Amino acid sequence: MKYKGQIIGTLLLLMVFGIMFAVWQFHFKAIFDGYKEDERLRASLEETMSKLQETFQGYKPELLIEAWQNEIQPWRNAREERGVYFNFGDWYQIEVTPPEARMLKFWYTEESNKQVNDLYAKIWAKMGRYDLFPQDIRAKFDVATEERWEGKNVSWPIVEKNLRQLNFGIKLATMLLDANVSSVRDIVVWPRRYPEDYNGMLAMQTVGLHVTLPAKDMVGLLEKLEQESRYFTVDSLKVTYPYIAYAAEPQLEMQFLLTQANYRRPPDMKEPVTAAAAGDGGAAGAGARAPGRGRGQAPEGAMGKFWRWFRQTVLAMP
Repeated sequence: MKYKGQIIGTLLLLMVFGIMFAVWQFHFKAIFDGYKEDERLRASLEETMSKLQETFQGYKPELLIEAWQNEIQPWRNAREERGVYFNFGDWYQIEVTPPEARMLKFWYTEESNKQVNDLYAKIWAKMGRYDLFPQDIRAKFDVATEERWEGKNVSWPIVEKNLRQLNFGIKLATMLLDANVSSVRDIVVWPRRYPEDYNGMLAMQTVGLHVTLPAKDMVGLLEKLEQESRYFTVDSLKVTYPYIAYAAEPQLEMQFLLTQANYRRPPDMKEPVTAAAAGDGGAAGAGARAPGRGRGQAPEGAMGKFWRWFRQTVLAMP
């Protein structure tokens, strides 16, 4: 019992120190860290402002901006002029619209079946056989069938996308028929890609093709692609002649990657905010950040609640 009072006093003292440490760790430390962050930001902004004043001393910002715009405008004009060459033509265009009184799904089934039947009628007229062409063109171009949408309610954007894909496939098949191919062994559509080399401004669509055709028609096809008014390129080409012993016109096996590209106009650069615009409480006023404010506050924990109660109840502080 002799040391009981000393032990209790020591424990109370340790508890007080623990509470003080917890209050510092979970409350005041975050506040002071915020002050330090604001101080670093202020120093960085002052340094940047000093460098800008030193670099552009004697220049008017509006004159520099105007000169910069005049410098890059010819590049933009040249880019737009060249961009006309990169397009998909009418390969993804559709000219049909669904009647209001029909359900989209059933109308799409009839319309897509009609287009596919018309294509295979051309194949029969050109080749005289159906087995010289892929039997299910919709599967080759990932075009939805009636079975895929069974029990589903589809919207016009979905129907439109599939009709565009189907039209792309029909246009490609028509091009091959016009090139007098003897057979189409396979068609593989690649996912559309946006090369970083062109800053995403070109959408590239590649199709892998395996066809059989006479030698003169192969040359004619390549020449026609080269003379097109829009962008076509053959990225890879493999030609074999497996029928060398046949006493007939040479039929070549041709495997190639055919790519088209569509120009995507980048969004125009926004005009910079001038000093006059910044002073009217607009963009600059809305984005201004007061020192010590604007940081995300952490959720109040148990220690924070205790400190708020202790400050308001015991210390009578607001």
